[in-house]
Amino acid sequence: MPKRSSQLEIRFIPIPLDPAFPIEASPMVEHADAPITFLHVHQCLEVGYCHEGSGIFMIGDKVRTYRAGDVTFINQTEVHLARSSPGTTSRWTWINLDPFALVAPKAEDAPLLDATTLAGPGFDNLFTPERVPAVGRVALRLIEEIHGAAPGRALAVRSLVCELMTLAHRQANGPSSAPSRPDYERLAPALSWIARHYAEPTDIGALARRCGLSEPHFRRLFLRTLGRTPLNYWHDLRLSMAASLLRGTTHSILEIGQLVGFESPSSLNRQFRARYGKSPRAWRGDS
Repeated sequence: MPKRSSQLEIRFIPIPLDPAFPIEASPMVEHADAPITFLHVHQCLEVGYCHEGSGIFMIGDKVRTYRAGDVTFINQTEVHLARSSPGTTSRWTWINLDPFALVAPKAEDAPLLDATTLAGPGFDNLFTPERVPAVGRVALRLIEEIHGAAPGRALAVRSLVCELMTLAHRQANGPSSAPSRPDYERLAPALSWIARHYAEPTDIGALARRCGLSEPHFRRLFLRTLGRTPLNYWHDLRLSMAASLLRGTTHSILEIGQLVGFESPSSLNRQFRARYGKSPRAWRGDS
């Protein structure tokens, strides 16, 4: 069994919010390309705006590719962490808030301020400018108001939060829930290995042993918790990082394939087309 320090930790990181005005926005934060070694969760909703860079976001059972202009919504039920593309740095602003307590809505409006339904496999946490252009614009205005001191600041912030939450709920597919944290913790040694070594060949039996599970039990738990097989999760992580590198760096397609572990350009091209519906070259050209 590996030492516990090699596991992918899951940390609870509380965000202190003012009960009278429960919202804050960070200064711009730099995220390096260091390997993901832990996931975390907060007690409140976290909205992120990517100002610069690209990379991948691990959110519960999902792996998403991000770039500048994207906005993320992550509630208190989903463990998460971002990693910039290798050799790059991304810059984010993080907004932490309790929308319900901030706005104190009327009963008929309360569901739109409820962040608990913005989670799970049916909710896409990442909003791109192409998908919902208004989300990025509203998020930037909200950051400006939170950091400012203009007359009517509190009213403007509450109004923008209402608009942002309404836009997010329009994209949700109804009530949803994230997998349980105990299941993540059971799979943590395997997730840690995949996150650090996604460019290397994987052995499902070895991953199961890292978790102290039989291979059949490991496969069942992985599928139940992450919604896909271990092998598919590993492939998804490789392809997500390739997609991020294509749009966030000037590496050649051959170099990117080698960086993320594909044996040949044809293998990358075939699997990339199967997932994204276009070739790596076309994907880069759309950026």
